[in-house]
Parts: sequence; C-alpha cells; structure tokens
Amino acid sequence: MKLTDLNITENVNTHLTHLEDLSLFKGKKGALDAIRFLKNLSTIVKGHSPKKFNITTKWDGSPAIVCGKDPADGKFFIGTKGVFNKNPKLNKSAQDIETNHADTGDNDKSGLRDKLNTTLQYLSKLNIQGVLQGDLMFTQGDLQVRGFENKSYVTFKPNTITYAVPTDSELGKKIQNAKVGIVFHTAYEGESLDKMSASFKVDLSGLNETPDVWFDDAYIKDFSGMATMTAQETEAVENAIADAQKHLNSIGNAFEFLDGSDAGNDLKINIAANMNNNIKQNSIQQDPEQFFNQFVADYVRRAEEKIAQLKTGKEGPAGQRRLNALQIGLNYLNTNKSNMMNFYALWLKLGAIKDILYRKLSNIKAIDSFEEVDGELKVRDPEGFVAVDHIGSAVKVVDRLDFSRKNFMKSETIELEFVNDLMTEARMFRSRHKLSDYSARDMADNAFAHMIALQVMNREFKYSNIASTYASRTASYGNFDYFRSNGTDLYAMIHSLFGKGSITKFDDEKNSEILLKRMRPNLTLLKQFFKHIESSGANADQEKRMLMQLQSMFFVSDSKLRSMKRLAGDYENLKTREKRTLISSLLTYFRTNCPKSSLTAYIQKLARERDFVDGEKVKPSKAMAVGAALAGAYIGYKLGRGKGPSYADKMKNFSLKDRKKK
Repeated sequence: MKLTDLNITENVNTHLTHLEDLSLFKGKKGALDAIRFLKNLSTIVKGHSPKKFNITTKWDGSPAIVCGKDPADGKFFIGTKGVFNKNPKLNKSAQDIETNHADTGDNDKSGLRDKLNTTLQYLSKLNIQGVLQGDLMFTQGDLQVRGFENKSYVTFKPNTITYAVPTDSELGKKIQNAKVGIVFHTAYEGESLDKMSASFKVDLSGLNETPDVWFDDAYIKDFSGMATMTAQETEAVENAIADAQKHLNSIGNAFEFLDGSDAGNDLKINIAANMNNNIKQNSIQQDPEQFFNQFVADYVRRAEEKIAQLKTGKEGPAGQRRLNALQIGLNYLNTNKSNMMNFYALWLKLGAIKDILYRKLSNIKAIDSFEEVDGELKVRDPEGFVAVDHIGSAVKVVDRLDFSRKNFMKSETIELEFVNDLMTEARMFRSRHKLSDYSARDMADNAFAHMIALQVMNREFKYSNIASTYASRTASYGNFDYFRSNGTDLYAMIHSLFGKGSITKFDDEKNSEILLKRMRPNLTLLKQFFKHIESSGANADQEKRMLMQLQSMFFVSDSKLRSMKRLAGDYENLKTREKRTLISSLLTYFRTNCPKSSLTAYIQKLARERDFVDGEKVKPSKAMAVGAALAGAYIGYKLGRGKGPSYADKMKNFSLKDRKKK
C-alpha cells in the first residue's frame, strides 16, 4: 500500500465524535471543522483524494488487541486497552494471561483468555518493532463455511457484523489457513507505555509474512468506480454545504452562551440528551421550529423531574441551583429562538450531508459484510468510516440511526454500575497494610484533596448526587476508629490519621510521628462537612469556613492545595476559566498522587464533559505550571469580582409555578 504523508498523532484511546456533533460539543470551531471534513469527503467521493486526508474503514472486531515490544525490556507483549493503565496489564506469558484476566464473580473470562493465548503465540511471529492496536477479527475456531446465494463463503463474526469471503478466492484461502486474523488501525510511539501517543499512520510493510496470521490495515486502498457521485448529486452536496455555512452565520451568540456559562452548559447537556433520545427512538425532528418547541417542553420536564428527586425539593439549596439554571436557560431560549433554530438546522444539515456521503462510501467493501436475521445472512453496509486530516482531527462517519442506537442501549447501564462499584469499597486501600505506603504528610494532603473534590462535585448538578452518596458512606460508621475494607478511600485515610484503633506505621516514620502529634482531630468538623455534602448544601460562607478549618486540622502547607481550596470555597462565583484551572489542577493532583481513588475517574469525567481539559494533555510533570495557573486564577478572581449573592438570594422570588403563569 502506498501511504500518504499523513501523520496524525493523538492521545491514547481518543474518543471519536460523530461528524455532525462537532458543532454541539466543540462550538463554532467544531462547526467549521465539520464543514471542512464534509468538503474533503465530497472531494474524495468525486474521485479526487485531497492531500493529507484519508479514510479508514471501521471494522467491527472484538476484542481490541494491543501488541508489540515493551519499551521497558524489549519483550513482546499482548493485551487489551488495559496496557495503557497506570498499572498496565501486559501479557508476556500464558501465566500473565491467567493472572491479569482471571474470572471475577460470575464473569467467565475463559473465552478472552483463549484468544489472548492464541494471539500471544502467533502475533509474536510478525516481528512488530513498535506497538500496534487492532481489532481481532477471528481465531481459527471462529471460522465457518456457509452458503449465500449459491456461493460458498468462509465467514467470521467477531462482534455484531458477519464478514464473508468467497472460499475459492485467494483471500478466502489465506483466511482459512490462518490461526489468527487482525486489522491494525493505530500505531503508538513513546519511550514508555504510559507516555505513548497514538498515530493513524500505520505502516505494516515491515512485518513478517506468516501463513498463521492474516493481517491488514484499515485504509481504503481504492476509491475508483466504487464511490462516485453524478453531476446532479455533486451540485446538491455543494448547495447543502453552502446552506450549512448560512445556518452557521445566523447562529448569533448561541455558541458563546452554550460554551461560556454554567447555565449554557446545562442547556447544552439537555440538548444533547434530547437529540440522543430522538436518535434512539428513530424520531429525529426535521422542522427546526417544531424541534425548538418540543425541546423547551422537554427541558422543563427534565428539570422538574430532577428537582422532584431531591430530598429537599425545590426549596432546598440544590433545588434552588437547578431552578436558577433552568430560569437562565429559559430566558435565553425565549429571547434567542431564531439563533437556536439555526443551531439545530446546522446540526440537521451536517448530518444529512454526512448520510449522503456515507451511502456513497458504503459501496466500498474490502470484505463483504452481512447480518444474521432468523439464521439467514442479509447483506449490510460496513460499520462505518473514520475520516482523518493532517492536523490530527478524526471523526466518525456512520449510519447513526442504525449503529448508534445499538451502542446507546449497550451503554445505558454503565453509569449505574460504575456508581454502585464506587460506593461499595475503597480502591486505594484494599487492605490495612496499603496505608503504610504513605507518609502521614501524604495521607493528610490526599484526604484534604478528596474533600476539595467533594466540594467541587457538590456544586456540579450532575455530580452532586455522587458526592452526596460518597460523603454519606464515608461518615456512615459514626467514627473512624477501625479499619473497614468496605469503607471509602477517604474513610481509610481519616482512620489512619485519627482513628483510636489505627495501627498504621507510616512511611517516613520520624516526620510522620511529629506531624501526628501536632494534628488535633475535630470529629465534629468532619461530620459537619460530610453532612453538608450529603444534603447537597450550598452555602459559600459556610463552605469557605469549613475548608479553612479542615486545612488547619490537616496542617496543609502545599501551595497548590491551598490555592485549590480557595477557589473551591467560592465555586459558585468563579468564572469558567477559573473553574477550568481548578478542575484541571485537581485532576492533575489525583492522577499524580491517588490515581486509584474512586473519585479520580469522576473528576476526569467531569473535566472532559465540561471541557476543562483537552483529552489527556494535563500532565503531572507540569506541577509548577499548574501552581502558577492556580495562583493566577485566584488573583484574577479576587481582583475581578467581589462576593456574589448566594443561590438562595438569587432565587428567593422565583418558582416554577410563577414561571408557568407568566
């Protein structure tokens, strides 16, 4: 295969966005990028390949396989995406596979172990010099010979799609003789696994050929005669792209509002939820005005349902915050109807153009693909495509109504399972002896960081319930005298420092003893703080006071933690850039000091959802820069604004009942 000069690098396991959703999640820049992608795609479909632009096929393989040489020792390894974890699961032997992928409860992983053992044995023959990631298409036991329309095919079904190759073809013979089949789509480079960056430029020309392994890359090799548009179709696409540009020019301040305020972000989250629900139900509204009217009603309904679920109802602090966001959102919608209609029209137009181009691209099939219906094979399109450009951007080009709806249904239980798992037991301290890996100073700082995180999560609508549950679990035993394996990480930290029954032997024993003698535990203060978080309380003055007292109790001297405490204590009054600095700095701290904490994943999720960090670009090595940013953010917030009113003050004259009357 002749490679282009495409050289795209991304962070590990980058999430790919649907092309039309760039305008929703990336603002005006995302909308411009989407239009640029569509222009390049249409050029390809017309038979011309733009320089530094390419398309790969999305193969429906499973599981994802990462393999190659471990930079640490040069040994060949096989694994799943877990190889990039803080504690990577690298399989260099059959024993590693048994250890890293043992059965858990009722979860039988014997099938996965069998496939990993097979790939370990045969992929090592390829002499991979770097690290590659691909989709496992089959091992020999997965191959079946089946008939379709009076023709014999060798078939394999790694996930939801059945792939079929004529048995008498050269490719069919290779597949039947192979022990393993894999399609590589990503290459990794870096001095160590945890510092590797991903690249879409995959060159397999240096791999050893072996009959035991059928391998390929995901690039589309030939567009000629397969993806073409008539002159009339070309004109229609060009006119549609021009219409999309007109809608973009008519959006007004919509992007600024959606991306520049908490209420705007809350509105954007609801827009995305509404669109996703319509996709799942195959009921995408084609009339922007009808969508607008339907969405406003749905927006109010969702807010009322969330408020009704709160223990304190709409009169409580959390209810007041939600009412405040709702009112600001409704005020914007009522005065900017035309802007929002153009925003939705742009999303519709981008999706419509993408669908046209997808249907043309779907004629390109390296291997025929089918789906099984009542035991019979039915021809179907490929799973989709990935469009990539020279600056590292990549987007999904798929039949969203078909594939995405299935993916939504698969993922609906993930969030709940994640929450339940988080609340059952500590992750940092599975046993008492793990506490001794830390000095008393480190333990106190980490405990204080967890309290800052709870304060921030409590002020975020989506995460306040998680913070509440975590606080309740932490304080549920009445005191912290005994080590409890089913307690939270924060419970274990406080127990080790202040528990009467603690027998923890801290690292750096001498200095740890000095610090422990200086600290004066205040159980009343701790219970007060956890009660405040549990009730989803919102009182800026009280929060500032409690965080200051906790800082004194733990003798916190770390300047970064003290700066984060100041910003967290006045969270409701922070500007978006100040919140961005706080959240990204908090994430950096947790990744560096307590990556296994139950809260780390939530802080990361919050940061990504609110666009507080760009992928994985916040690195622990930039501690000094983080400290400077924190200091600058705090100075800016102090100079730029005085004390703001509380949510209760803002909302004391507002109610849903009054709004409806108006």
